[in-house]
Amino acid sequence: MKKFVMIGIIVPVVLAILAVGGFFIYEEMQGQHEQNLKDLEKFGFAVLPNTPYTETKGELGESQLPATFAQEKLTPTQKVIQGLMDDNKQLIDEQHQLQDKIDALKAQVAELENYKMLNEHFAPLTIAEEIKAVEKQIKTLLIDMPDARRFSDLQISAMSASVGNEYKKFIGSKRIILSDNEREDFIKQYMPEYAFCVGDGIEIAANSPREERAIASYFREQNDQFLSNELKTDLETVVKPCQTALYSRLSSYDKPI
Repeated sequence: MKKFVMIGIIVPVVLAILAVGGFFIYEEMQGQHEQNLKDLEKFGFAVLPNTPYTETKGELGESQLPATFAQEKLTPTQKVIQGLMDDNKQLIDEQHQLQDKIDALKAQVAELENYKMLNEHFAPLTIAEEIKAVEKQIKTLLIDMPDARRFSDLQISAMSASVGNEYKKFIGSKRIILSDNEREDFIKQYMPEYAFCVGDGIEIAANSPREERAIASYFREQNDQFLSNELKTDLETVVKPCQTALYSRLSSYDKPI
């Protein structure tokens, strides 16, 4: 009985020893196999001549990629592939060139837009815009003056339009362009007196609200068709002295330098 027990103990121990030994033997064989592969690899590099199609080092130490195919031994299929690769490289180069042109054009557009914005900001108003600014300014001045309260809104509108017309004639004859500040000073200094004169003349020339509206339309549109012959004559009679007095004052005007 003891003999069988001893055998039962010894057998597993022996098997364990054999397993451990086999493992070390396998590890040694595996290491030897890997070393053999490395030696074989080194042998291949040693016996194969160096060709222009292997990766090399440049004179400055940079890596030089190998050629795709040996050009003197290209098969028909390789020639097709090489041609497609060359075409693709050319397209990529052209795309980069086009992108550079697009970037340059975008920069030019941005520069032109900025130039346009600056010009629009500092450029003088158009003549129509300037006349509207003059009429708005003189109308605001008249509304704030106690002496102008005797005039109706329609009459003040006609007076303002008449001021705008005279301003347009003056800057046209003098060939001058006034800045915003210069224009405001000009209107304050020269135009209120003329506007009051015209307002008084409208009250004299117009015999009805309808004729007042016709006069207002005439000053706004500068069209004689709004006036009858009699009304036109009466209006010219009362407005002429206002213009004469205005021109006399403007004769001494000098644009600030």
